[in-house]
Amino acid sequence: MFNGIPTMMKYAARSPYQCGPSGFSFDNCLRNKGLIKNGISLPNCIGTGTTVAGVIYDGGVIIGADSRVTSGHIIPSKKNRKIYQLQSNIFAGVAGIAQDSAALMEVTRAQLELHRMNTGFRKVPVRCANQVMRQLLYRFDGKMVANVIIGGVDADFKTHLFCTRSDGTTDTVPFTSLGTGCMAAMSVLEARWEEDLDEESARDLVRDAVTVGVDNDLQSGNNVCLCIIRSDFSVYWEERVLKKKTPVQAFPLIIKPGSTTILSTIEHMVAPWGEALEWDEGPDSRQDGDSSRPEPGNSRGDTGERANRRHEYLGPPKAKRRRLE
Repeated sequence: MFNGIPTMMKYAARSPYQCGPSGFSFDNCLRNKGLIKNGISLPNCIGTGTTVAGVIYDGGVIIGADSRVTSGHIIPSKKNRKIYQLQSNIFAGVAGIAQDSAALMEVTRAQLELHRMNTGFRKVPVRCANQVMRQLLYRFDGKMVANVIIGGVDADFKTHLFCTRSDGTTDTVPFTSLGTGCMAAMSVLEARWEEDLDEESARDLVRDAVTVGVDNDLQSGNNVCLCIIRSDFSVYWEERVLKKKTPVQAFPLIIKPGSTTILSTIEHMVAPWGEALEWDEGPDSRQDGDSSRPEPGNSRGDTGERANRRHEYLGPPKAKRRRLE
């Protein structure tokens, strides 16, 4: 029992990653139902607005990500590393809810370590790590909000890159991107990726892809972290702080006179406040003795007193005074 709410944990002191056959504890589901029943609002989950990109180059794999963690309109952390080490030759970049992502990485790391010990301490294949993770995500039917880019090098020095989503679907790709800024990052990857990229070109490509994703996404930002896994199983980390760009001044739009042809001109008479209209005297105007011609300020044949009173109404509106009782 937790505050009068039943739980499924047999031992409260046990780790939540060891409760139940699936490796997760569903106590929070029962807790949320109890909170809703008692009229208490649910706690907000911390979501990561992320830009993650991965590239295979001639000699290894590079995974890059930003370092900002967001929770609604709040930035809890500016220096969060979103690239996790699963094995010495396997790394993963995560985009999704922070709690789900951390739990998924811990369970996958534990499963891979058990697999490595059961197989004579050999290097775990990258495909094995992707299979463990996709089965775990598929079991939860998309309720674990975690999208992963898995990259690494096998024992036969072959490089692999997988893109696995929260519903368990996966793709084997040479380059990919995930997160809220993935569309802008993917546009850079599709335009500049080549099959035989060297390490320096691939590093610049991933850095530029993440930078473009950060520029076009409010939830991504701060630093760009790169993880380079080489074919000789060496790993190199690089982190660069993004500089704030000054706003670009737009060029003034200057249209030269005569650029647009004037087809016709219409003039309208505008009477300012407090003044009556003055009729133009032209060759087509009526005679002075014509009684049908209205006089200034007397368009309806009003008398002089009513005309003066109407003339006063043309003034600006006056403020109303409130009577104090």
